[in-house]
Amino acid sequence: MAQIVKIVAILIFIVVFIAAAYFITVRIFKGIVGGITEQQTENVTEKKPCNISKREREFKSEPYYSGPLIDSHVHFPTSSKIVSSIAKQNGLEMPVLEGNLSADNLICLFESERITKTFAFHITSKFAENASVSTAKAIEEAYPEKLVHFIMPPPIKSLNVDPSGIGNILNSNKGLFKGFGEVALYMDGYEGTKPDDPDLKEIYKLADEHNLIVMIHPEDNLKDGVEEILQEFPNVTFFFHGGRDQEWLIDLMPKYKNFYYSVDGDLVSLYGYGGGRQFHKATGKGEYLSYIRENFDTNLNEALRRWKGRIEKYPDRFTWGTDRWYEWHFDPEVGGLIEEFSRSFIGSLEPAIQENFAYKNAERMLREK
Repeated sequence: MAQIVKIVAILIFIVVFIAAAYFITVRIFKGIVGGITEQQTENVTEKKPCNISKREREFKSEPYYSGPLIDSHVHFPTSSKIVSSIAKQNGLEMPVLEGNLSADNLICLFESERITKTFAFHITSKFAENASVSTAKAIEEAYPEKLVHFIMPPPIKSLNVDPSGIGNILNSNKGLFKGFGEVALYMDGYEGTKPDDPDLKEIYKLADEHNLIVMIHPEDNLKDGVEEILQEFPNVTFFFHGGRDQEWLIDLMPKYKNFYYSVDGDLVSLYGYGGGRQFHKATGKGEYLSYIRENFDTNLNEALRRWKGRIEKYPDRFTWGTDRWYEWHFDPEVGGLIEEFSRSFIGSLEPAIQENFAYKNAERMLREK
């Protein structure tokens, strides 16, 4: 009997020791991340002069849209070097909010492209959730209403902040975040996850309570789950995207009025083109610029063939975006060509629809919240 008591006591000691070690490690990790984040956001305290000049057009495509734009899809650089490092070790590009990618420079870049507002997805990871909150707060104070802040779960599901933690963030920062997502169900880290999974439904309940837009990138085999959440959460505004082959999502538009669709990276071939050709995450700038310059008119005609009819059929449901993520996506030369291509595309839509796609539908989403 004494031996059993001794064994039990040892086991209890081991469990307590592991729990204490875990708690201390998490506190240290959060402290390190918090310290780095403070260093990177402390200079974002007031608006700085914008020194990025508007780029001249390289092509003479007509008609050409010259009005305001709202970019409804941007993966904002992370303020945590540790989160960026862990992501890269897992094969995911996640640039850090510093240097040429400072918040000041990014806001300046968007302004040079005549983008009036940007939907910014902030990676919000377990153990480092304060990083995205601090970043969003600092930017909002310096540049009010320039960004529409979203809480984005990390591409690795095991690093997700659980729904109660998301609720704490929202309750402690009323009105700061306007959306949740992108929920990247196409990534390996979400294999087997469906849009109607229980944890995600808890997020949709929070979205209903806090008036959040929910951005999801579903796979083609998830139609049933998408329909279920559209039915179950009619007061939540869902926001989908997914490239060129998701006609089934667009076919749901007449039946469900509580979702929008973002036409973004696919429109401007930002991640690659025909037959699976991909631009390299780190060195793709030169490849991309050469490809777009050599194929500008051909790609524009193809984009119009794919999207013009869809957008004009449902003029109140599509938004323009870029889906910028990699570091080179935020290069001014790249941005200038993205803008020129996009404005050429928008200018070829029916005149009464151009402003809807360019910015008014995004504004409508925000007013509905």
